[in-house]
Amino acid sequence: MTQSHQNPQDNSGESAAFIGGGAAIGTGISATVGGMGLVGGFGGVAIGMAPVAAAGAVVGTAAYGAKKAIEQKDALAVSAAAGGAAAGAGISAVMGGMGLAVAGTAVGVGMAPIAAAGAVVGLAGYGLTKLFNK
Repeated sequence: MTQSHQNPQDNSGESAAFIGGGAAIGTGISATVGGMGLVGGFGGVAIGMAPVAAAGAVVGTAAYGAKKAIEQKDALAVSAAAGGAAAGAGISAVMGGMGLAVAGTAVGVGMAPIAAAGAVVGLAGYGLTKLFNK
């Protein structure tokens, strides 16, 4: 009887599911909500489907990174997330006073959500490192 062994370093299928799933969810959110924009002291910028799909892919990559960090008990993921959070807080401090406009309503976006988004980006970087580090 032959045993089938999957190479633990071959993460392409699993990562594609996480990243593709995130992009699909982002696309669905954009199609459902539509008409979004980012407003602030810099003016206003429309956010179409492509950026929301890309953000979904980033979140999917971060979820993949979190899964790998838990499986491998790798504390480096915490450092990646903390570095991203610090970068996000720095961006918020420089930009300040931002809001998300959706369907004619704007909601203020403070430092905490920007720092959280930075943490997700940092964790996504960790996930990409795990994907390409064979």
